[in-house]
Amino acid sequence: MIHRVAKKGNFVVLDKEFLNDDQLSWKAKGLLAYMLSLPDDWSFSLSDLATRSKCGREATASIMDELIEAGYLQKAQKRTKDGKFGKVEFFVFEAPTCATMPSTGYPSTVTPQTEKPTLLKNKLLNNQLLKNKDHDDKKPMSTASHFYEQQGFGSQCAYITSKIHYWLTIFSEEMVVHAMKLAVEHNVLRWSYVEKILQNWFNNKIKSLADIAIDQQHFQARKQQVQPKKAKRRREIIPKWFHQRHEEDPPSNQQPAIDFEAERQKILALLGSG
Repeated sequence: MIHRVAKKGNFVVLDKEFLNDDQLSWKAKGLLAYMLSLPDDWSFSLSDLATRSKCGREATASIMDELIEAGYLQKAQKRTKDGKFGKVEFFVFEAPTCATMPSTGYPSTVTPQTEKPTLLKNKLLNNQLLKNKDHDDKKPMSTASHFYEQQGFGSQCAYITSKIHYWLTIFSEEMVVHAMKLAVEHNVLRWSYVEKILQNWFNNKIKSLADIAIDQQHFQARKQQVQPKKAKRRREIIPKWFHQRHEEDPPSNQQPAIDFEAERQKILALLGSG
């Protein structure tokens, strides 16, 4: 639920097109909304925007470059009468545009466009996308991409495709496929696992399958050195007397058994004689 305040004069009316532009980051949308909230004759400068923001100068410049690339911001630097560069001016647009930059003091040789800037940009963008699609359809699927799909890693979305292409710029295709094979052998069919293998090779400066084999040999050697040796079983020698302990004579201090009947006869004899 949104709680709004009553508008008494401190408000601005904005077109929501740029807020729904998926190509812009949240920071870029916020900076653009702030710039559009200022008066139309406001003079923008990077240092002033960086001072008002908590992002810092470099981060603010990066956001402004994003807006320039998307067509919401343009900058122009005029020349003075003596030919030196003058002040940099920024021009803010509520909708993306490919309009010609304002004059910098020299006549323009660019032929004016007859179509609306936004429509022209969309038309050029669509043509480029169609051209790229036709080119991609004609290209054969790489061995790495084919292996990814055949081994059941999952659906190859645009994100995974871009990741595979990125690592193909660093390693050979056989190495990327080899990393996938290791993931299959360990029964871990996830791209994140494959990427960890590739990142480990990159960190260890491994550049070929031969380097991988050597690194594996070193790993096994280190593993054997760390593994503790099995202790030998100690053979206990049992003395001979231990086995003959039950065969020995009873101790000498053992009392002999008493013949009670003989003792009784002796007592009766003594009584009779008396």
